Amino acid sequence: MKIGVLRSYFIPVVLVIFLVSCPTEGQSNRESWQPPDKIMDAVGVKPGMHIGEAGAGQGYLTFYLAKRVGPQGKVYANDISKSALDTIRRRANEQGVKNIETVMGEIEDPVFPNKKLDMVIMVYVLHMLESPIAFMKNVKKYMKPDAPLVIIERNTHKDRGHAPYYMSKKQILETIQKTNYELLYTKTFLPKDTIYVYKIKTRDKN
Repeated sequence: MKIGVLRSYFIPVVLVIFLVSCPTEGQSNRESWQPPDKIMDAVGVKPGMHIGEAGAGQGYLTFYLAKRVGPQGKVYANDISKSALDTIRRRANEQGVKNIETVMGEIEDPVFPNKKLDMVIMVYVLHMLESPIAFMKNVKKYMKPDAPLVIIERNTHKDRGHAPYYMSKKQILETIQKTNYELLYTKTFLPKDTIYVYKIKTRDKN
């Protein structure tokens, strides 16, 4: 084989190896810009709490939550992806984590088995929902009356065209305003994200 021909094969192969082996920016250093302990401190995650994590994915935050709530607490990790939930179950089994329960949800309903959750948390989920208003209204039935709803979304001023583009702060606030929640406070210490903490509106608690 001529050197020129060999070179034409070699370069694409090296490129593919690099792309496959190099971790994405989002996964390689996520703890540096989305530190779990600081997030949990900011929103009040405590031992013994029962927390619903909507859109848990492969469990980035799930295992930190499980460690924080401890053996008396529980984390219900919801997703609509079977493979993602399989990953969480496998990791929990390998690590001996007993206080995580995976939950296969529906498009408009997380289907949490516990209807008295102390907190519901959603990280990069709101902008992915096909029917965010219907979903958020359904979340209410799984929460205790004074339980906080924690939404973490990327800071952006550009309105999304359609999923999976992020939502602007204006869109986030307007979307949740149409549901059963009122904003308690926001936290802006994360370099890429804003933490929105809501509660169920008083007239909707019963």
